[in-house]
Amino acid sequence: MTSSLLHDVICGNAIRGELAVGIYLVPGFPDWSTSIEALDLCLGHGVDFIEFPAMSAARWSPRTGPTIARALVYAEPYCEAEATAWLLRAPVRVAVVYESAWPSPAAWSAPIPYRTGVSGYLFESDPPDIAPYALAAAEDGAVIVPAVNAAKVGLSVADRRLISCGGGFVYASLGPRTGSRTASPADLRRKRSAIQAIAPGLPVCAAFGISEPADVAELRGLGCCDGVIIGSAALARLGDGIAEFGAWLKDIVTVAK
Repeated sequence: MTSSLLHDVICGNAIRGELAVGIYLVPGFPDWSTSIEALDLCLGHGVDFIEFPAMSAARWSPRTGPTIARALVYAEPYCEAEATAWLLRAPVRVAVVYESAWPSPAAWSAPIPYRTGVSGYLFESDPPDIAPYALAAAEDGAVIVPAVNAAKVGLSVADRRLISCGGGFVYASLGPRTGSRTASPADLRRKRSAIQAIAPGLPVCAAFGISEPADVAELRGLGCCDGVIIGSAALARLGDGIAEFGAWLKDIVTVAK
């Protein structure tokens, strides 16, 4: 397991009996000024890390649900000055790497600001060999965040290889695509136990289908994970207006902490 800022932040929450909170935002959605305001609200309310998409073409896998897909399509076009200002606001951030952004370990195709200063890379696609990417990430001072499906029993050979090359935390998806949830808390608890049997101390964050404070309270109360990551629900609230987003976010963080 590779040590990282992400690992330290998430485990710091665990020591305090809290859940870490990660929020997925799309730079420029619904517009640049609102996007920056949303990010500032996240930091002001104590969100631990920000996830954001890194891509150079509007292509994604079936794991991307409709809410995130709409945000990716309707975000204001990339602007280097705005993107840099947006990213610099978030000290701990994870780039969700779409296939177009990093087609091979030696070729980064997305805008450079989306790679500068990130703490971790989470692949939206499944590269056949993750090890060279892990080495390239290490040169950036970052880690590859392993992703597993919490609904599947045990860990596959590919899961184990990814965990051995990665670090920070394990991203445990609770459903087949963003915004959906099929795994139960018991499924997640079993998956977390399997991960920590081979990587003790590596925290697990749950994602997909977590939308309300009650969802966070359930996972925290049952001790299923070390953190939660919310994307679709965050973008849906943001689409309803910054006030709606801010009130929802405050409730989410209050329950997690």
